[in-house]
Amino acid sequence: MMPQLNTTARQAEELLGNGEPLLAYDLIQQALKKWPGDCRLRQLRGLALARSGALRRANRELLDLRARGCIDGETLGLLARTHKELGLGASDAEERAKHLKSAYEIYRAGYDESTKLGAVFDGYYTGINAAATALLLGDRDLACQIASDVERLCLQALGGSADSPGADYWTKATLAEAALICGDLESAEQRYAAASLAAGRRYGDISSTRHQARLLLEHLGESPAWLDEVMGLPPVVAFTGHMIDAPGRAAPRFPPELESNVRADIQARLKRLGPIAAYGSAACGADIICLECVQEQGGELHIVLPFPADEFRAMSVDLRPEGQWGERFNRLLESANEVLVVSLRPPPAGETIFEYSNLIMTGLARLRAQMLDTRMVGIAVWDGQPSVDSGGTASVVAMWRNAGIPIEHVPLGAAEHAAPDAAPVIPGHSALSKQDAGSGWAFDYKIETMLFADAVGYSRLTEDQIPRFFECYAGTIADYNETSPAKAVHIETAGDGMYAVFEDPEAAGHYALGLSKRINQVDWLRMGLPEDMNVRIGLHCGPVFVGRDPITGLPLYTGNHTSRTARIEPITPPGQVYASSAFASVTVARGIRSLHFSYIGRTDLAKDYGVLPLYHVK
Repeated sequence: MMPQLNTTARQAEELLGNGEPLLAYDLIQQALKKWPGDCRLRQLRGLALARSGALRRANRELLDLRARGCIDGETLGLLARTHKELGLGASDAEERAKHLKSAYEIYRAGYDESTKLGAVFDGYYTGINAAATALLLGDRDLACQIASDVERLCLQALGGSADSPGADYWTKATLAEAALICGDLESAEQRYAAASLAAGRRYGDISSTRHQARLLLEHLGESPAWLDEVMGLPPVVAFTGHMIDAPGRAAPRFPPELESNVRADIQARLKRLGPIAAYGSAACGADIICLECVQEQGGELHIVLPFPADEFRAMSVDLRPEGQWGERFNRLLESANEVLVVSLRPPPAGETIFEYSNLIMTGLARLRAQMLDTRMVGIAVWDGQPSVDSGGTASVVAMWRNAGIPIEHVPLGAAEHAAPDAAPVIPGHSALSKQDAGSGWAFDYKIETMLFADAVGYSRLTEDQIPRFFECYAGTIADYNETSPAKAVHIETAGDGMYAVFEDPEAAGHYALGLSKRINQVDWLRMGLPEDMNVRIGLHCGPVFVGRDPITGLPLYTGNHTSRTARIEPITPPGQVYASSAFASVTVARGIRSLHFSYIGRTDLAKDYGVLPLYHVK
């Protein structure tokens, strides 16, 4: 392997080990443009897909890799893993058995070949998974037999002791799983604890091991509760808090002299929590202090800005000449693991974009926590006072409480009757009103969920088929709209395209999935139309202008985020529903559990509209 290629593969491995499959996937995608046929990169892409929940895509990736001749133990082991996970997730008993049997056969073949060659450490992965899959298939005796053989070989290679200095994380985890499969819970618990200690900050690996152990314990009829004790993962944190008081503030809330006390309180809480990663904005005051404290303790920093850094710094950072807030802001952005800018330019109002940014920040933290099978904790530096605006600290605390997110409250010794948060006004813009003085057009600026749908195959229709298309295709949608419990607040159509607006992402997601299913059930050939007629659906959530079209007088929902939604639909495969990371983030931020997401990757949008992380909605 070439040095640069080798370095990239190691970086991807590190990201996966640390529990960052999405960042790993994006890194691998870029690398594969330069080295498209590299076996190791494609193996890692398959692993990243599997760990991000995109199991069917991972399975297809690894089947193709095997067909191309990459048949080493790593490829076969990963392929078997996808079969196992697909089997466990199948609702149909026949499909479940088929996938689990395929997984067992692949694992067993890889193990037998490795032991034949004397490659113990190459074979323990496939061997222990063959044992686990045999157990899931109901053959407990066979499972224990294989697990005992794997344990014996591992101990033999380690000189007879699981505590050997030569035992790495995966060897320790394998020995723990062998004990568990054979029902020796006491040894399993001790060995899992030792493995966790050896893992360090490899949270992705710990999460994968814990997931497997939980499956086996449930199959054995044993409680998995002790796993959280011996292999517990730290939480992912998100933070919110007040800015340092601007000079001349009438009622003090966070005066500069409180900074050292607030910092000490945050440091103590972070030391106790030991978070994997932290998500938040970077305004002067609580945000920057939290970021600095996380960085001091070696945690990841994920900064979410409502609009570009220069404008944000001018508005929310450079409020006081003392404190070096601007310099601290720049240093944090340079050292952060990720900086996400929610909107490409400042909007004509402050409150809504800050509310939106808070939703994105919360959702990203929850998605990360869900991926690692750990919890999210909110940290709020808050004076305890309610607020009238929807973008301030009090509104974030309310959102967290509604979503059931535990909160660490860092109190401020502010005046008893502190003034409510004021909606920030962006320099150069006036605060949003119901009537824009310049245009004479009445509007609101609101966070809405948008859907674009387009018929696949419309351009191939003959002239005589077009009336039949509208009767059948549009008629199907009209019937669906009547029966669907999820209702749009606004629908527009243009030819074969449809634009719909929903008040919340849950309604939009279920509407999209239901519509896709309904369209796929139609016998188009019988209707005299191409049998491969289908629909593509893209979803996004963001702030848009809401008013009335001055030409038609009809309701109008428009803005940059409307355009972004329209660019997602054309790159969505027929019969699928794709959504932006914003849609996924807002959904999980609001505690919605009825929709599930698997990562697609950073994807080029239609019409050169840029790159956007996308998710498959299920």
